[in-house]
Amino acid sequence: MVAFKDLTLREGAQVPGLQISETAGRRVLTQLAELNIGRVEVAFPRAQHRESWFRYADDLGLRTAALARALPKDIDAALKVDPDEIEVIVTTSDVQLEYALGKSKDEARDLLVSNVERAIDGGVDAGVTLMDAMRADNEYLAATAHAASEAGAKHVTLADTTGAGTPDTVSETVTTVGDAVGNDVAIAIHTHDDMGVATANAVAGVDAGASAVDATVGGIGERAGNAPLEEVAVLLAERGDTTELTLDELVPVCRAVHESLGVDVPPGKSVIGNRAYRHESGMHTAAMLKEPSTYEPFDPAKYGGERELLFGKDTGRGAVRALLKNAAVEPTPDRVDETLAAIRIETAEKNGPLTESDARELVRNL
Repeated sequence: MVAFKDLTLREGAQVPGLQISETAGRRVLTQLAELNIGRVEVAFPRAQHRESWFRYADDLGLRTAALARALPKDIDAALKVDPDEIEVIVTTSDVQLEYALGKSKDEARDLLVSNVERAIDGGVDAGVTLMDAMRADNEYLAATAHAASEAGAKHVTLADTTGAGTPDTVSETVTTVGDAVGNDVAIAIHTHDDMGVATANAVAGVDAGASAVDATVGGIGERAGNAPLEEVAVLLAERGDTTELTLDELVPVCRAVHESLGVDVPPGKSVIGNRAYRHESGMHTAAMLKEPSTYEPFDPAKYGGERELLFGKDTGRGAVRALLKNAAVEPTPDRVDETLAAIRIETAEKNGPLTESDARELVRNL
């Protein structure tokens, strides 16, 4: 079973120009609850309190996480919103240790351990995120993860903060850290899409032993975004992995989250784009009327999507023959010619292609 932690609201707050209102945040939490998301990282309380979202998520039965840097003031701010867990983060790569944190490796590890203990002393569970892990030294990562485990952390999240990882490096990193901590803590994977491989990297992490994935709806997040929840969920499901998600609601809920946030879904976006299941090519349509899997990797209905077969200027005789057969009409040459001409006339009048249902209606009326 692969678990998901959704970070749409927390990562969304870091997107330049994206302002998430109180009402929009509540709508998103309601929608995530419909997907049966196990955990939600609601906010970074030191910068954005959002206690009302935490309480609303509680009411929905969601397990809440608050983000905190490995600093006492961050931990105290997180404790004030009473989350179920605090995600304590510290960077691990040499370049970020020097230029972002200004600490040595030992100092960073000590900060992490002391603040994990501070969170636990505050009465909540704690997990840790090792930032920029794919550019860090694996030996240091393993030692830091082990120290966090000894301090009481429930899980260790390996974050590809800059999206610099590849499936190979992710696999190596997750395997190394997993071997170091054994069964003491769970391993999670957190990926960014700067090089277009966030989904592949997330799944590579699962293959290497991660039992949980950080993701955001539609990949919403700073820069190029995060691993898209819907992409990772479908990829895992199609190869046979189980998740806790309500998969038959995946497409409509993810689209609804975008609407709640006022973020457009790119038309060609995999899984949730409005062109994701649309076909107009005559060759494609003809084949799909016989067997939909010819040009689709999965049945969109499994995830709440809907296939669209369009008939228009690119429709050929093969597609029309298949359409007639499906309508129980003998596809004689004359009938095919008549139907094809009618489709082209109707398309010109509508200034656009016909849907499959419109095309079937046209056939019935000829």
